[in-house]
Amino acid sequence: EDELMNAISLNTMGMNSLQIIAPAITGFLIDAVGFAAVYYAMTGTYLLSIVFFVLLPRTSVMAPVSTRAIDNIKAGLKYVRHDKPIFLVLMFSLIVVFLSMPYGMLMPIFAEDILKVGASGMGVLLSVAGIGSILGSIVLASLPNKKRGVMMLASGILLGIALSVFSFSKSWPLSLAFIVLVGLGQTGRMTLSNTLLQYYVDNRYLGRVMSIYLMQFGLTSFGTFIAGMIAEAVGTPWALGSFSMILFVASIGAMFFLPALRKLE
Repeated sequence: EDELMNAISLNTMGMNSLQIIAPAITGFLIDAVGFAAVYYAMTGTYLLSIVFFVLLPRTSVMAPVSTRAIDNIKAGLKYVRHDKPIFLVLMFSLIVVFLSMPYGMLMPIFAEDILKVGASGMGVLLSVAGIGSILGSIVLASLPNKKRGVMMLASGILLGIALSVFSFSKSWPLSLAFIVLVGLGQTGRMTLSNTLLQYYVDNRYLGRVMSIYLMQFGLTSFGTFIAGMIAEAVGTPWALGSFSMILFVASIGAMFFLPALRKLE
């Protein structure tokens, strides 16, 4: 458990490594050969991954459980509802995901209409965000297991500030600088919330709580839908900017008014 944050940070760094190279290459390929060829290449990699899954060794057969699935779900929800720190971590992570993740789906509008850098520029933006994510993973992997609640809330504050500036920026260098901080904040929130849950949750409920945690990513599409409607009414910068300003205020509020979250080690 003492090495949990280091392990999760390194795992996150592994997932983000491809984000540095792949988006930039994809952007240039779109400009050179069009979207169709890129989607064909993506399909090929998915088929290749299926081949590797087939080659995995068989695992032992698990013994059937006597309880019903619905009873296990109810027990997991009851556990989360009665454990205040776990509930607060899940709710904070949910709010951050809902308010911050739409930026990825809105990125084509920023690249094409606001920064006017095209598909290749969008690839560069996503790759630079990946660099921020890698830096965040390296920093977190080297830190001791202290003040993790504060660091998670600080990640939300940083993410809110960085997205706010990025939303209204029309400068290419300024956008590149703050998209690094977006990647840094995203990694901090994801790594620290994951670490706190795995550290504090009772092992009997860990699988169920982590399932609830992963369900929040399904809300990304809903957040993007709301941001899209706002963008139609007031423009994309204000749509993402309003989300990020709410995130900033919510993170500041949690830092000052939720000591149960702030004091998590």
